[in-house]
Amino acid sequence: MRLLASSFLLFFVSFDVFAQEPISFSSDELQEISQRYAGSSLNWPVVVNLADHDISNNTFTLSRAALLKLRSLTNTTLIYEDQQKRVNELISEGATVFAKNQLNDANQLFKEYLNQVRNGNLENVLTVSEQLKPSVDALERTLNQNRLVSVQAQLTAKGGDVDKRLGLLASWTEAFVGDLFEESHGVRTREESYATLAFTDGSNIIVNPNTTAIIRKSRIDKLDKSADAEITLVEGGLLSKLSAAGKERSKYVLNAGNSSTELNTQNFLAENNGGTDVKLSNYDGEAMVSANNVIVTIRKDEGTIIRGNDAPLPPVKLLPAPEFLSSKLDTIIYQNDFLLIFEGVENAVRYRVEYSSSYDFDESVTIREINNPRLLISNLALGTTFLRIQSIDELELKGPFTETLRVIRNEDTKAPPIFGDQFRKSIYFVRSNSVEISGVTEPDAVVTINAKPVKVSNSGTFTDNISMQSIDEIVIVTSTDGSQNTSRKELRVVQLTEDYLFNVKLGGVDIKDEISASNTEKTITGRAFPEMEVELKNGETVKTVKTDSQGRWGVTMNVQQGKLSITFKANQTGIETLTKSYTVK
Repeated sequence: MRLLASSFLLFFVSFDVFAQEPISFSSDELQEISQRYAGSSLNWPVVVNLADHDISNNTFTLSRAALLKLRSLTNTTLIYEDQQKRVNELISEGATVFAKNQLNDANQLFKEYLNQVRNGNLENVLTVSEQLKPSVDALERTLNQNRLVSVQAQLTAKGGDVDKRLGLLASWTEAFVGDLFEESHGVRTREESYATLAFTDGSNIIVNPNTTAIIRKSRIDKLDKSADAEITLVEGGLLSKLSAAGKERSKYVLNAGNSSTELNTQNFLAENNGGTDVKLSNYDGEAMVSANNVIVTIRKDEGTIIRGNDAPLPPVKLLPAPEFLSSKLDTIIYQNDFLLIFEGVENAVRYRVEYSSSYDFDESVTIREINNPRLLISNLALGTTFLRIQSIDELELKGPFTETLRVIRNEDTKAPPIFGDQFRKSIYFVRSNSVEISGVTEPDAVVTINAKPVKVSNSGTFTDNISMQSIDEIVIVTSTDGSQNTSRKELRVVQLTEDYLFNVKLGGVDIKDEISASNTEKTITGRAFPEMEVELKNGETVKTVKTDSQGRWGVTMNVQQGKLSITFKANQTGIETLTKSYTVK
C-alpha cells in the first residue's frame, strides 16, 4: 500500500514537473511548495538552495531542472520515513538492549540525513539516504540474532543412576547435578531413579524412573523471557511443572508416541511404557493434543489415551484424589513405622503413594502402588517425610495428587511447652468460684488440668473450666508428648471475696461499720493476697500501700470524722476493684 501511494505521488510530481514551466512563489508559500514538489515541508532548505531568489521582491523561482532534482528528493523522503518507522518498531521489540550499537549507527545516519536537509545539500541528502535501508536491515538482523537464542536446561536434582547423551549419535554417560542440556541432548533414568530438568523461565520437567527423553528444541526470547521448548518422550514418564510465566508466555511442546501436545498448564503427565500407547493426564489449565490429524483439548483433571497411530480418545474425567481420614495435614510420630490409612475412591483399581524427604518430591522419592487404601511405611528417617497419593482408573490414567501430608518423626527429650497469659504471673485472680484455664501447647500433646484430660485442638490450644473448692487453690497443668516428655505448670488461683478482704483491724481491734474518730495516729492492718494494692481514703487524706509476699498490709493515719473507704486492687487486667466504706463518728 505504501509503495502504491509512493507511485501515485511520484506520478503526480512527475506530471507537474513536465507539465509546467518554471514556477515562482513568495516566501509565504515556501512550505507548501516544499510539500508539493519535495515530498515534505521539512525539505524547504533544499528548495531554497535550488531556487533562484529575487531579493527585491522576496520571491523564489524553481527552474525545470530544479524541479527534476526535487523529484529524487521526494522518493528519498519516502525512504527516510519508511526506515524511521521500521526503527521505531524494532525499538519496541528490544533494539535498545539487543542491538544497541546498530541502533546508534542507524540513528546517526538519520541525524546526518536531517543535517544535510537543513544545510540544503541535495547531493549529500541523496548519498546518506542510500545508506538508511542497509543500516536498518543490519539492525533487524542483529536484534533477531541476539534476542532469540538457544538456551540450556540444567539437571537440578537426581536420585539413583541418571545418564546423559550430548547429541543424537553420542554415547550415554553418567549425568551429574549441574549438567547442562541443549538441543538434541538426551536424559535417561533407570529403575528407581529420577531427574529434574530446570528451564530458564522457572519451569521444571520431572523425569520419572525408567524414562528416556530428548530435548528437541530449547530457546528463549531475551526480551520477555518466554521459552520455546520441545521435548520428546521416548519411553517412561514425564511430569511437566510449568511456572506461571512459562504457562502465560512460553511455548512448551511434548511429543510422545504418535502425539504432540502443546501445554498451557502448570501440571501435566505424559506416560509411554515403551509400547505404542501413550497416556496423558492434565491437572491444570488445558493442553492441546494432536495425533493422526485430530486435535483434542484436555482440560483440568482430564486425560486421554493415544493407541498406536489412532486419534486421541475423547477426554476422560480423571478420578479424584483420595482423602485422608484426618483433616490435619501433619502428624508427629515417635517410632520407625507409620500406618497410612485413607478413604478409598470409587472405581479406582489401584493407588500410587509417593513419599520423599523433599516437599517438591525431587529428592529420595519412594513410589508404592497398592490395591487397598492402607499402607504400612517402615523405617522412616528422623525429620519430615512428605507424602501424597493418586487414584488410578481402569484406563491406567492417574488422577490428581492429594494435598501433601507431613509425617514428622521425632526422637527428642524436650518436653512440649505450655504458653498462656494466665501462666505469666504467679497468681491469677477471679471473682467467682470457677475459673477457665486456657493455653497453647503442641497439637499432638496430651494435656491434663488437675489430672483431668483436656482436649487439644489442631492448633494446640486447650481450655477447661475448673470449680474452686476454696478461695485459694493451686491448679496443675501438664502437657505430655508421644515420647512421654512432660512439662508442668502450677497456677495459683485466688477468688477475691469481701468476707476475706475486709477483715480489717484498727489498733488491733476488728473494725465494725462505725469507727470512733481519733486525733492521734492509729494503725490500720489487714490481710489480702500478694500482688495487690490497698487504698484508704478519709476526707482529704489518701493512703496507698502494696501487700507483702504473705498478702499482709498496714497503714498509720489519723482517722477524722466522716467516711473511711478501703479499696482493694488486683495487679491484673480485667479484674474489678472491691471497695467498702465505714462511718467515722
